Amino acid sequence: MNNTFNINRFGLLLKRQWLEFGKIYLMSLIVLTVIVVGFYLFNIPRFNQSNFVWNDNGHAQLAFRMPVFLSIGFLFLTIEASTYFSALGQKPKAIMELMTPASVTEKFFCAILFSVILSLVSYLLIFYIVDSIFLNYINELWKNQKALDYNTNKLTLVSFSSFYDDLTVDNRSKFLFAFPLFFSSIFLLGSVYFNRFHYVKTALSLTALFTLVIFLGFKTAKWLLEGKYNTGTNEGDFVFIILFVASILVTLFIWIITYVRLKEKEV
Repeated sequence: MNNTFNINRFGLLLKRQWLEFGKIYLMSLIVLTVIVVGFYLFNIPRFNQSNFVWNDNGHAQLAFRMPVFLSIGFLFLTIEASTYFSALGQKPKAIMELMTPASVTEKFFCAILFSVILSLVSYLLIFYIVDSIFLNYINELWKNQKALDYNTNKLTLVSFSSFYDDLTVDNRSKFLFAFPLFFSSIFLLGSVYFNRFHYVKTALSLTALFTLVIFLGFKTAKWLLEGKYNTGTNEGDFVFIILFVASILVTLFIWIITYVRLKEKEV
């Protein structure tokens, strides 16, 4: 099988992969939805609770929402990526996978589509739907209820902010959207590179790599900013930009390694 990309063959590969993994994937989405709903139900604000965090628009924020969004999203995306090529570590299944009539390029793009793009879009959609339903419910539940706004020291009608509002409070939050690609790429590589215990081994490797990236990012930012504080550039924003660019570059590099490793498996 040559390594050229054929759109018809790619379409057949997508269909085959969906028929094989579709049911498992849909079940994982159901489990994901139940987990997210469970966290929201457990954290319904009580009427005797008044220590809300208030944003500049006078809306109360749900403190649990961002940690839940990041932690569950990390686990979901990395588990999906880590299991995609896991069959290559099992000899009987590996033979069937390697005999699939598709090029390495087509298999690689199919992996990116399923383990990164589809998983990320599915997660964002599920979280948005659950959050919207929950937000409407608690806003109706807290209708005409007041709490102390610590920004103004006045009793204010409680209206909870949307998750989008929470994300846009800090302009630097937009840089977070590079990290799902970064983490998924590492665990996708792990599913090809390791034969057993893909997730655990990849997680250990990720810890070492992430520590190195953060260290180099802050060191680079410190070196570039040294003696240049009057340029009008905010140091914190610049560090986020450095991390954003570094994560994108590292993601592309890891995808290249994944492609090469997959090609070696074919040989």
